[in-house]
Amino acid sequence: MDMIYQVIALAIMLSAAVTGFITFRMSGMKLAIHFGALMLALVVTLAALATGIQTLVYGAAIIQVMAALTAYTQLWATLKYNFQTSPSYAPHIALVTMLPVFAIATLV
Repeated sequence: MDMIYQVIALAIMLSAAVTGFITFRMSGMKLAIHFGALMLALVVTLAALATGIQTLVYGAAIIQVMAALTAYTQLWATLKYNFQTSPSYAPHIALVTMLPVFAIATLV
């Protein structure tokens, strides 16, 4: 397993936390599930990088994919019905969409 992809994913998650905070402020508590998944992915990825335990690496990859999925499921109504405000969510969606790519790259 190449841990460089996890370092990149960690950088993406830290950036997503900043853009996610702005998105969270705009949407309110509707994004609590996604925020929790993103923070859990961040903590597990840090633990995987610090320890190098393969089980943690697999867990981090799975939780990173779940964090991306929760972004889409939590923002779907906003993106679907409030088209005028959707561009403000684009930076966060773009960042979390990269997470599954790096999770797969880590495991391959």
